[in-house]
Amino acid sequence: MTQETNPESTPVGGEAAVAELPPGSVYDLFREALPGVQMTAEQTGLDVAVTVRREDLLQVMQAARDDERLAFDFLRSLSGVDYLDELEVVYHLYSYRHDHSAAIKARCPPDDAHMPTVSHLWQTANWHEREAAEMFGFVFDGHPDLRPLLTEEGLGYYILRKTHPLAEIEEWQEDYLKAAEEAVVQAAAETGVPMDERARKIEMAQKKAVVIKKAREEARAKGLSGDEEKAAVQAAIKAFEEEAAAPAEAAPAAEAPPKPADDRAAKIALAQKKAAVIKKTREEARAKGLSPEEERLAVAEALKALSAEEKG
Repeated sequence: MTQETNPESTPVGGEAAVAELPPGSVYDLFREALPGVQMTAEQTGLDVAVTVRREDLLQVMQAARDDERLAFDFLRSLSGVDYLDELEVVYHLYSYRHDHSAAIKARCPPDDAHMPTVSHLWQTANWHEREAAEMFGFVFDGHPDLRPLLTEEGLGYYILRKTHPLAEIEEWQEDYLKAAEEAVVQAAAETGVPMDERARKIEMAQKKAVVIKKAREEARAKGLSGDEEKAAVQAAIKAFEEEAAAPAEAAPAAEAPPKPADDRAAKIALAQKKAAVIKKTREEARAKGLSPEEERLAVAEALKALSAEEKG
């Protein structure tokens, strides 16, 4: 009951034949409704996914909604996928009338990311397409208003593309933070000195708890009253704080451990440079009154120049 062809390896319209899905599947309904349209299908964990050519997408989506055999009256979601050499838009459809679902996929080049809008077919596509446009750079032709929902206009790059300026940082950021935490713990164990203010406060609180416990036990062993016990505890805490403060004032400031000079630090520095270049270029473009598209081009050129400078 699986697939036929992987759309990544065999383009729509290729020689490989689609493996037959169970009789009466939603893919059979698509083929009946659109006999002249080239398409492939695969079974995903949730839906049958039908992949079509970009030039056939609008016809397929129109039939998906209007053909009585399909009657997809609800667009559940719309998402994008970046394969580096191609972008893919995925529409998740559901039919309340027939209680069946499907995913429709179509691909395009990253430098020609035009797709037809389906906002006139399903109203929910309006905001879905706006979000996909700002996150992946899709241009949904015919959309009434593609202004960004989550970011400001003219950002200059697309956050969910794998080529955006901070992508290389995000790829290893989690591992880097984990390694940094491990280094702090190791350094503290080797030197016996807390590596940050939070660790120092935790250590001080633990020591105070020990002092308080000991002072209370001694006071009760002597049969002191509640007020006398309270005074004894306060005196013990005061003595502890004075003792802790004395060596800290006398001791010279400890030298900070040398920072590891590794590739991760270099990547952080490069990401910071890229962020500064993007900000400066956008400000200059807006001061000149450039359009959002001209601003994006200016940012792309500035990042390209930075990359060339770093390599040189």
